[in-house]
Amino acid sequence: MEVPPPGEATGVGKDSRGREAAGPGQSQRKGAPGELWAVGAVLGYTASNLTGRAGVITGNPLAAPLLRDVPSLLMGLFLLVRGRHWPQLDPRSPRFAGRALLYFVAAGLASVLGTFAFYFSLQLGGVNVAIPVLQTQLIWGSLIGVVMLGERLSPRGILAMFVALGGLVLLAVGQSRGVPVSDQWLLGALLALVPAVGWGFSGVIWRYGQSLGVDQSTGITVQFGVSVIAAFAFLLFSGNLGVYGEITVGDFSALLASGVFAGMIAVYCMFNAMRLLPAARVFVMNALTPLLTALFAGVLLGEYINGVMWVGMAVASFGVVLFQLIGVQGARRG
Repeated sequence: MEVPPPGEATGVGKDSRGREAAGPGQSQRKGAPGELWAVGAVLGYTASNLTGRAGVITGNPLAAPLLRDVPSLLMGLFLLVRGRHWPQLDPRSPRFAGRALLYFVAAGLASVLGTFAFYFSLQLGGVNVAIPVLQTQLIWGSLIGVVMLGERLSPRGILAMFVALGGLVLLAVGQSRGVPVSDQWLLGALLALVPAVGWGFSGVIWRYGQSLGVDQSTGITVQFGVSVIAAFAFLLFSGNLGVYGEITVGDFSALLASGVFAGMIAVYCMFNAMRLLPAARVFVMNALTPLLTALFAGVLLGEYINGVMWVGMAVASFGVVLFQLIGVQGARRG
């Protein structure tokens, strides 16, 4: 999954030391402007989508999840050490997070299931089908949050959901009239719903787990540690571990690059962007990801896209951004 940046996981932007993110009217710290970090995150996720697609055009998608999640695990360990939060994983420490860690174990299991489906979706549907559907994970997460956390959807949030759905319908109509990457592109779109829902569910668990005092770096380490172990175990016991000896060096490198771009570069940029900018501005800029992905996929990978598909992706992105800004009113009291 794309690691929930500060603010998306908790509702309040915090860095690995627990400091609140800059909001409207707050001063920004010296260094690279927040907008540059936000652009870096967009480019990182875009590059991850493109290299992930390149790796499964001829490569086996079963090889992808492990290569995708190892860089995220390494990033989690880096943040854990930098923030000195490792005692939360030590049962002998008074800071041990205890049972709260189980929520991140669950997030890891949901995440790895979604990751397997995501790469099959990329293979069958291409990025122009898979990524806009995947972007709805935040909407699915909020719907799950209504049930699990007592959050409430605003009437305008419900309208935003229909806007996003309308965009996806336009995308499907445009693709049906165009030249899909495979005859199974509709199955690819349906498979993209698995990570959209699964990663959305993981985001809900993140919000609840962090409300119990678990630091974000601890959560990343546990979640992706579980994901890596689960992916390796599945490949081992299903007899598919030999897939790494079968794929080409180019496909292996592309899939590993997909993990590095998303799990390291994009996540680090997003962390900094959320500390320096209001969350709303970061959300709006992040909506450029599927559009940039489509543009570069057409140029670099030769994926077909027509005017109706462009409109569909733009409308879906607008609906998701609108939902992020006004969709959830907060948890019910009492």
